Amino acid sequence: MSELGEIFRALDEHHKERKRKNLEKADPTGWTQHTEYHWSRMLNGKRLDYWPSTTRFMYQGKTHRGDVMGFIRKREEPPT
Repeated sequence: MSELGEIFRALDEHHKERKRKNLEKADPTGWTQHTEYHWSRMLNGKRLDYWPSTTRFMYQGKTHRGDVMGFIRKREEPPT
């Protein structure tokens, strides 16, 4: 077994574990779950797609990564 192969296998395991933890932390409240890995909801009349395992989300044709709930809080229209 090559040393480089071992490194790539360890890196692959690391990514799988990170994705699993991201899924565990994600709160499905308020989301439509299309699959375990793809969720969506409406934000200001536009669709917000979210992939919780990678913390990637798409809004108005632009892809973002990170704290989707913080993104939503900054853009939510206040109730009238």
